[in-house]
Amino acid sequence: MIAGLFLLVAAAAEVPVAPLWRERATTADVERLENWKEALEIGRSGVTGAGQGALLAARSPLFKTDAALAGSDIPQGLYNCSITKLDGDADGGLPYIAYPAFKCRIVDQNGRKHFTKLTGSQRTIGWIDKAAGNQSIYLGSLIYHYENALVPYGQTAKRDQAAVVQRIGPKRWRMIFPFPAYESKVDVMELTPAE
Repeated sequence: MIAGLFLLVAAAAEVPVAPLWRERATTADVERLENWKEALEIGRSGVTGAGQGALLAARSPLFKTDAALAGSDIPQGLYNCSITKLDGDADGGLPYIAYPAFKCRIVDQNGRKHFTKLTGSQRTIGWIDKAAGNQSIYLGSLIYHYENALVPYGQTAKRDQAAVVQRIGPKRWRMIFPFPAYESKVDVMELTPAE
């Protein structure tokens, strides 16, 4: 009896559990997230095609598709988070725009990570959940600095934020926002601990 119960528990433990992010993500965001490599390659091509490839190389491996290392689980704490927009030409923008570092915070809440971009005119607030491979997934919502209330994720496609989170160095992570609603083909946020 005990052996049979042990086998039943062991079999149940082997059944893969769907990540929380898949239960929450909109269909549009699942598609965007599945195509993050394509978005990053299109963004890189737009920058190199404009003769600005040296800007990408200077921040290597931030913009490389194969840069992910094991251990995507980003620790809680305060971070410097700089956003770079790639290939905005199609929307009348620039091929490469790098903003100075903003402040972001990650808080561990019962095994999940809550992410908040604290400064800047465009902020994002949401959750980071574990995913397959060397990555996690961020789903959140855009809020402007002058607003008092957040439109919850999944209610307005133009406000929904979706990103692949990966560790790319000893204390260096990135969030890749594929095909955002505004200004670029891909946004890449670099995160390093605020010292």
